[in-house]
This record gives sequence, C-alpha cells and structure tokens, in this order.
Amino acid sequence: MSLLLERGADLAARYEDDETILHYAVRNGDVDVISLLLEKGADVAATDNNGEIALHYAASFGHTERILLLLDRGSDVNASDNDQLTVLHHAVTRCSPEAVLLLLNKGADANALTKDGLNPLSHMILVKEDDPDDDYLGVVRLLCSQEPKLKLPPSTQSLAINQLGMLACAQYWQDRYEKKQPLLEIPSEVVKGGENAVEVYLAELEKTDSSEVVHRQKICVVGRTKWGKTSLVRSITEETSVLVPLEDRTIGIEVFPLRFTVDGDGNKMKATHHDVTFWDFAGQGVYRVAHAVFFSKRTLYLVCVDLAAYNEILEQAKKESKTQRDEVPQRFFEKHILRWIVLILLRQPEAEFKLIGTKHDEVSDSSRSEISHDIRDRLGQFLEKLDGSIQITGHAATALKKEFEEGLVTTSVTNVESIQKVKNSIKHTITAKPHLSFKMPITYTRVINYILEKRQSVVGATNQDRMDKMIVSVRQLCKDLLKLPDFPQDTDCREILRVLHELGDVLWYKGIDEELEKWIILDPSVVLDLVREVINHKYKEEVDEQYKVLSQNGILPHSLLMTFPSWKSLAAVEDKMVHLFKQLLHRLNLVYPVNDMEAIDKADILVPMYWKTRETPKADLKLLATQKTILTQDFGDSWHVATWRYWLPIVVSDAIFVNFVVKCYRPFVHRSARRAYFESSVRREFRAVVNHSANKTGQYNDILIEVAAPTEKLAWAEMMYFVTDMEKILEKDYPGLTKHARVKRFIVDDGEDRGVNDLMENPEDEKRQRAKARWLPPDFSWFTQCAWKNGGVYEIHQLRHQLEAVKNIVVTSESCRLPRLWTLLYPRKGSHVELRIHSDVSGKCEHKALQIPVNDNILTRYPKMFQPL
Repeated sequence: MSLLLERGADLAARYEDDETILHYAVRNGDVDVISLLLEKGADVAATDNNGEIALHYAASFGHTERILLLLDRGSDVNASDNDQLTVLHHAVTRCSPEAVLLLLNKGADANALTKDGLNPLSHMILVKEDDPDDDYLGVVRLLCSQEPKLKLPPSTQSLAINQLGMLACAQYWQDRYEKKQPLLEIPSEVVKGGENAVEVYLAELEKTDSSEVVHRQKICVVGRTKWGKTSLVRSITEETSVLVPLEDRTIGIEVFPLRFTVDGDGNKMKATHHDVTFWDFAGQGVYRVAHAVFFSKRTLYLVCVDLAAYNEILEQAKKESKTQRDEVPQRFFEKHILRWIVLILLRQPEAEFKLIGTKHDEVSDSSRSEISHDIRDRLGQFLEKLDGSIQITGHAATALKKEFEEGLVTTSVTNVESIQKVKNSIKHTITAKPHLSFKMPITYTRVINYILEKRQSVVGATNQDRMDKMIVSVRQLCKDLLKLPDFPQDTDCREILRVLHELGDVLWYKGIDEELEKWIILDPSVVLDLVREVINHKYKEEVDEQYKVLSQNGILPHSLLMTFPSWKSLAAVEDKMVHLFKQLLHRLNLVYPVNDMEAIDKADILVPMYWKTRETPKADLKLLATQKTILTQDFGDSWHVATWRYWLPIVVSDAIFVNFVVKCYRPFVHRSARRAYFESSVRREFRAVVNHSANKTGQYNDILIEVAAPTEKLAWAEMMYFVTDMEKILEKDYPGLTKHARVKRFIVDDGEDRGVNDLMENPEDEKRQRAKARWLPPDFSWFTQCAWKNGGVYEIHQLRHQLEAVKNIVVTSESCRLPRLWTLLYPRKGSHVELRIHSDVSGKCEHKALQIPVNDNILTRYPKMFQPL
C-alpha cells in the first residue's frame, strides 16, 4: 500500500458504489493500512452512494479500534447517511456494547432521528427480525440509561414477538433507571418469548430472594473417541475415580448432573448456587451431525486431549525430516483438536472453550509441559491467521487466548487429587463467566426440581415405564405443577417450560407439528436414546443383511426400527408417537422417508449420516460440470440446465451436505440417493442432481447443484427451492458461516464461476449488473431479496413457478388429459376405499377424499392394482 501511495495512487479515486479507498480499507483492511491512508490525507468526510462515511462502515462492523482511529482524525461522530441514519444508528444494530459506549462517550447523539423519526433505541428494536442475543440486549439496556429518556416505538400488533420482548425490556429498564434502581439483566432465552415471557420472568425474579437464585449451566464435553471423556465426567460428577471400559464408551450422548455452592465473603459477595449439566458427546464421526442438534449458546465446551496420544505424535515428529517435523503434529492438532473447536464456532460464534488433558499419569512432567506449550502455540497461530472462513466474536477470541495463556489443565481418573484439581478449575471457570449462566427464579427452580424428581423415579425402571413417564401431556404437567404445595396459582407454567426447553433441560418442540406440541419430554436422554438407536456406530458389526444395507446406504427399514427397544416402547405409549418422533427427526434434518409419499409413520427412512462421502471412490466425486452430466445424458440439448455451486469450509462440508440431503426432501418428488450425490425428479417437469465433490484443489469443499427443466424459467424456479433450503440450513444452524459471507456462492455459466454473494439483499445492484451480466437468471429477485427470510417473497415466487409449470403442461404435446398421480387408501378391513387425486404442479390433494365402498376381498382379487405405502 505504501508503495502505491508513493507512486501517486489517487486517494480520492472512486470505486464500486462510489466507495473511496478509505471506505474499502475500513471494511476490509487492518488498522495499519487505515493509519497510513489517514497520514497521507484520506478524506474522512467522503461519502459513498448511500451517503455513508468511513466511520459508518467502522460502526457497522463494531470495530472499536477503527472507530477510535477515525474519530481521532476528525471524523464526525454524528454524521448521517441518506436515510438520516447516524453512526450510532449503524453501531447499535451491530450489537457491540463496546462500540456503542465508545461513540456515546465521544458525543454521539442518542436522540438523533432517522427519516422515519426513529432514535437509535427504537431503530434497533424495529429492525431486529431474528431473536436478539445477550450482546444485542446489552446495547438496549445501555441506551435505556441515557438522558433525556429515549422515546420507544408504540406496542402494536405489527411487531414480531421478539420485538415485543425487547420493547418490554426497554420499558422495564427505563422505569428502573428513573427510580435509580439497578438494571437487571434479562436473558435472551426469555426475551425471544415476547412481552408475556419477559413479564413472567421479572415477576418471578422479584419474588425470589437472592439466596434462592440458582445459576444453571450447561457443559458439553467433546473430543475423539477413547480419549477419556466419559471417565472424566463420571469421575467429576460421582466424586470418585471412575475408569470406563472401552466397550462401555459413549454411544451418542450421555447427560450427568453436578451441583455446588460458592461461599460468599460475608460482605457484598453473597453465596451462589450452581446447577451444572454435563453433556458427554461420543467422538465417533457418525454422530457429529446429530450432536449439533444439541449444541446451544450459554454453554462451556470442554475439549478433551489425550496426552499420551499427543506425546506419541510429538515423539514421532522428532524422528521426521525438518520439513515434516512441524507438519506431523500440526495435522494431528487440526484433525483431533482444532476440528472440534472450529465445528462448534461455526454453529455458535460466541462459544467458549476449556481444554482438559486426560491420561495425565501416562506422560512425564516434561512431556506435559511440552504438550501444553505446543497446543498453546498452535491455537495462537490459528487465532492470528483467521482467514475469514470462520466467524468468531471478539469476546470468544479473547476468552480463548486467555484460557490457553493460563496453561493446559491435566488430570488422570486414577488420581483422586488430580480429579479434584480439574473439578475446581471447571468451577472457577463457571463462576468467572456469569454470562454462561442462566439465573433461575425460585419458581423456575421448583419446576425443574419437580422434573428431576420424576426422572429419578424411573431410574432402574423398564424402558416402557420410562417412556410412559417421561413423555407427558403439557396440559397435564401444568395441572400437576399447580397442585404442588404452596405453588403460586397464578404461575404461567407454559412460559417456564418454554424457557427450560431453551436451556435444554426439557424438550418441547413447538412449531413443528400441532400434535407433537401437545407433548413435552421431561428427560432429553429419551430423544438421545431414540437418535442413538437410529445412528449407532456398532451397527456396522452386525451380520444381518438389513444392518449391512443401513451401514452402506443409510436405509433403515421401518420393520428394523420397530425392533429397537426405545422405538418399540415409544409405540406402546400411544399409536401416533412413532409417527410424531420420526417426523421430528425429519424436521431436525437427520432422516427422510425413502419413498416419495408424504406419510412417514410406517415408511422406511434414509439416514445420510451413515454415508462416508470422502471415502467414496474418486470416480463418483468428479465435478458434474466437467463431464457429460447425467442431466445432459438423459435430456440432451432440449432442456435448459441451471447450475449452482456452494463453496464451504471443509470442516463442515460433510455435515452440511447431510443436512441438505434431508432438508430439500419434498413429498411426491422421486429421489435416488448415493453416497456422494443424489437425484430428484418429477417426470416431464424437472430433474436435479446434487453432488458433494472435490474441487480443483482436491479439497471436499463443494456442493454442486444442477437442475434441468423444459425452460430456463422452470429450471431456475426449481433451483430456488434447493438454494432456499440450503440458505435456511446455513442461517439456522451455521451462523458463524453466514454472518459475514463465509460461504461462497456461484452461478456456473458455461463452466465459469460467477460469484453472487454481493447480490444478497441487494436488488438494486442486480438491476445495475443485469445489462452486462447475461448469465443472470431470468428472475433472480428471490435471491437478492433473500426469500428464505421473507415468507411473502417466497410465496410470490412459488406462485410464479406453479403458473409457469401449468403453462408448460398446457402447451406441451405430451400433456395428460387426466392427473398423473392418484392414491387409494384402504384403512382397514370392511371400510371404504379413500381415493385422492393429486395436483401435477404441487403434488398435493386439494379435495376431500372420495369414499368408495368395496368388498373385503378387493385387495386379494386385484393385487397388481395396489401398491403399499
């Protein structure tokens, strides 16, 4: 940069969107580059097309160091853009309390209004479409302490439930500030439930004495299989030395409780009660996608490191050549330690970690010290060289650095003293990080204690009895709680149960299925058992042919599923339970029906987690774009082919592909699945191939989607469904990837990649580029308007697609005079046959089933005319 400036580079030159080089540097460069530009006279007041100065950019990204640098050079702290959004308006939506506080201290006007008459506080509440996190709420709380009192938006029915929750918080905090009372923190798990949720929590908290508050914590324990995780957790929670035999190692996930009290100092610091749940995650690769379902924020992640295995690698490296001496331990570190950290950060960017060295007794003191230094150095290099493929919050990065500067904590389950040492270290971490705790009012604690008593009552019970008592009606549970002695009769039990679900103490799946919503699972291990019987690494050891098909192709026959103990017991609870829980696994992107029909209750299911895509022969992993594709082979040149490519970090590409396989399942669409790709098709309408493949560098980063249809419009309309499903997965499950475009998206045009990341949420730029970018699809507004976030936009495009499909059916010479898909259902002997005619466009039946009386022997007389569902 300095060389370019010395040779006369124009600091006032304008680039895309009328940005100056200073704008670009603030958005993408480092502090040294910005300092150099400012020293050379870069104009801090220069605006882009939107009227934003460089300080707006720094505020939008929450970069406190860059903000301070620009302010010191005379940048206007109250500058506003074309919409009258000030620098502070930009900063508050970034949810960086540090950046907001810096701007306020530098004179930012908290009462400045936008064109719509919104101050920063009202603005940040009204623009927040998704659920706020604790940092976002921290900014709301900070603005509520400003004088004069900031005007709040009116409470109307047009506000989303999370916005009503934030509004209730703001009103509460402003009232407390006026009364000179402390502004109590309100957890984000509460706020997402809306105004009533906030009011319930605050009312219960005010009735709770400080000595009765319980701090709930969740600790997830991860690491490679056979590295001593289960032995460690059981030794800590049982307060004795426990060495778990290898044959008894964890399958899926196991849960262990720990309670302790930290004494006060007799003065301001009062005793605090802690209720901790350890979640022990199995280390086998087959479980990793399932694990992610149970990852959550407000969690401390313990990463276990086998000291003996690490020491063996270090000793092996010493025998290697100079070039390999560092590569051997680096590969080991990346594969077995860093992989877990990155996987969790991609799902939970705010995650905090603690590394625990196991098998302390199997290595010498000098080796332990060498391992600790090696891990610290490699982790430091990782944090310094983040290339943008991983999003990690500044708070989480700081916590990681601090954690490993203090050295690796080591233990051996054969040594009671070392167990106590690591237990004390974990307690210290928990108490030193109050943001990882949830403050439980006394009524919440009474509810969880009642649930824990119910769990204790089935210890040692039969599997059937456990299922009966742990899956209960929400309505009945609320009635039982209100019958407890001295339990407040005005308690909103449903709201408390919703929060306990958010914390992972119970499982209550709302919004998935109306029938499932009526039930609550008092012990998460019930679902863990159901998942573990679907996904189990031990099945590969079975000799039965059905197990071989499961291990090789991921197909789990319903008949085999119903032989598993937990599923068999589930069926005995109530007839519909198996259907509900199979539907739940489908919604969690773990399984989907093998057949193309809608009913999943008795359908065989496909479990993509058994696929080992990277072990698939290279012939199966060739990029479809570089060969004569299946689409071209089947349709020749008569159909149009649309091609899309995702580039993903290799550490999660497998997991995302598996989720995607399930997510984009649609009833009545024929599917053919393989280990590295799958096909979807509807005769005469479209055919698609999705391929998880190695790119030109040999890395398995790519997911390629090809869609063929009779017209270009239809091909891209079908592509919309695939891309929308992928974006929903990324948005919901991988926020660490999506927050700052860590995923690369391309339209593949004539073998050339055309990046489209910059067009997201940027319809105007699409219009500008369309004139010169002939490769853009006919209607691309579904992507530029992010239809997966906006149901109205999605529905409009879905309707356009259906109309286009109808048009194609009408004009084609192959048109059918009658619908292609009819279904007959014979529910039980002696009943009527139910006839349904399905739409060629949507596959749905839009009419009430026709009832046709038949003889009891119709199925035996005409067996070829009926196909079982």
